[in-house]
Amino acid sequence: MDISVLNHLHLVACGHGTRDPRGQSAVAALIEEIGRHVDSPVHGCSVDVQQPEVGDVVAALDPGSSGVIVPLLLSTGFHTRVDLKRAAHRFPVEDEEDPEHEVMVADPLGPSVRLARLQARRLREAGWEPGEHVVMGVAGSSVLSGRSDAETQRDYLSQVLEVPVSLGYGAAVLPEIGEAVAAARAEGAASVAISSYLLAPGTFYDRLLDAGADRVSPPLLVEGDAEGMAVVADLAVSRAAECAHRFFEGTHR
Repeated sequence: MDISVLNHLHLVACGHGTRDPRGQSAVAALIEEIGRHVDSPVHGCSVDVQQPEVGDVVAALDPGSSGVIVPLLLSTGFHTRVDLKRAAHRFPVEDEEDPEHEVMVADPLGPSVRLARLQARRLREAGWEPGEHVVMGVAGSSVLSGRSDAETQRDYLSQVLEVPVSLGYGAAVLPEIGEAVAAARAEGAASVAISSYLLAPGTFYDRLLDAGADRVSPPLLVEGDAEGMAVVADLAVSRAAECAHRFFEGTHR
């Protein structure tokens, strides 16, 4: 993907937001890494909990420029479907008849085979070996497409690991992560590992740790792992470039 399309665009890198200082630090490091991958201004923000809030950042952009909101989120959900679309509409357009000055919303980071490979690495770092049952731990979404995204990511992880993988959710969807671990044991699994499909530490990661598994892999972003950070940052930039290509192709037809 040619990322030169992002030149002169503002990138609004938007995480979920967390009160956990570990999660805040991890996402801040990701936003810094994204800035090293592009020659565009990168503005960090959150959709919930933390400041600055994404809508305020968008509203403060120069109306003579354009931008892309890059969701630092792993699946489609209410935030990507509703909150970020609303935030994009706060862009201060000077000329409503000029279609090239606009803020677009890119796709979320997942599903992605690249993230599945990173999940597999995290599992092995936690001591997983083939033969131990894997449950993929997901935050959960009430949006149907978010559940479909989680199932697709589960399938990617299964393909990478070459073993079956089941799903467990932190909220909104069943089976709840603890139930998924218990079900694996009831079906005969002697040992159960949770693959964390979470970007950073926080409330949902704590739920995975409390789910009763024999081991839980770290989140995708791990302090000090420059390689893993670069994988996620490169994916975020790719999502932004894909969005910009679609937009500019549409405006010049």
